[in-house]
Amino acid sequence: MKSTSWMSGRKLMSADTARYLDLLEQRIVLLGSLADALVSAGASISAFDIDGLEARIATQQQLCAEISALDSQIDVVQRHCAEQIALPSTNKISPATTPENSPMRQTLARLQAVQSSVKQLNEAHKILLRRSRRTVGALLNSYHTFAVTYADPAAPRAAIGEMV
Repeated sequence: MKSTSWMSGRKLMSADTARYLDLLEQRIVLLGSLADALVSAGASISAFDIDGLEARIATQQQLCAEISALDSQIDVVQRHCAEQIALPSTNKISPATTPENSPMRQTLARLQAVQSSVKQLNEAHKILLRRSRRTVGALLNSYHTFAVTYADPAAPRAAIGEMV
């Protein structure tokens, strides 16, 4: 009786492991798409393509929502696995506890690489946006300084202190 219980638990763990790997693969794909969207957004900023930038931002928002939903599913599978082996839910599977060439280790290594890439791209994007904001601010200040010089000569002008 004990061996039957152990075997059904092992089959359940295998199904949970397969589900976990599948969810991690989905997360890798979504993070890869997010990385592509960040690169495209940077290109849109550099090309002054506001419509393209807005489209990339919308794509990023959608991908982040999908990743968040997927993370919830991953948490459920992790809690279920932890309950099956009677470990605290904070004990997650790590590459150090899996064989060197196992699908789990390979998937976790790819996940770590894509997460690192997205983090770096996000930092670069943040810096680009900060610099772009400063450039726009400088251009606006310059425009305001020379507004009278470049104003339409036919437009009515108000004298200093006069209300228009």
